[in-house]
Amino acid sequence: MLLCIIQIMLALVVLGVAVVAAYIWMQGDAKMFFDMKKRTAAEKVSETAERLDFAVEVDYKNIGKQEATLIDAYLRIYLPQEQYDDVLLRGKVNLKDVLREDDYFEAVLVPAGTGRNMVLRFEAYAKNGKTMAEALANVPDVDVALIVECRGREALYTEKKYFTLTAEELRSLV
Repeated sequence: MLLCIIQIMLALVVLGVAVVAAYIWMQGDAKMFFDMKKRTAAEKVSETAERLDFAVEVDYKNIGKQEATLIDAYLRIYLPQEQYDDVLLRGKVNLKDVLREDDYFEAVLVPAGTGRNMVLRFEAYAKNGKTMAEALANVPDVDVALIVECRGREALYTEKKYFTLTAEELRSLV
């Protein structure tokens, strides 16, 4: 009799764990989508003879079923100084409503089904005694990676999305 009660209790515990696991699985997770194909064209923010500031906007959306957290975001700019050393190009990522002057990305919660805009801000510095126009005269197309660390219910994951700043787009800014 005692063995039968223990077996029934054990079966109920296993059934309960299975029901909870199925419920959690059905809830889904966060899934961030960064629409790089719809990014805006580069737009000049300010310019001096030796420095050009410009920005690009990118839409993002949580297409998952749970709230997401964007923990960190930064840019990786592929303009090697060994091949082209007339300009130094740096970038930072901000939320459109929260522009910051430092390199800090303020984490943000993104409820399921919602999204906003990111502003990718670039600073181009002319080097080797050249003006900004001279420095960008022979600049090649520049690939840029937007790297965003995201978190939902599951483990931290990284989204890495690429786009290209064309040479024509950069030269049209000066």
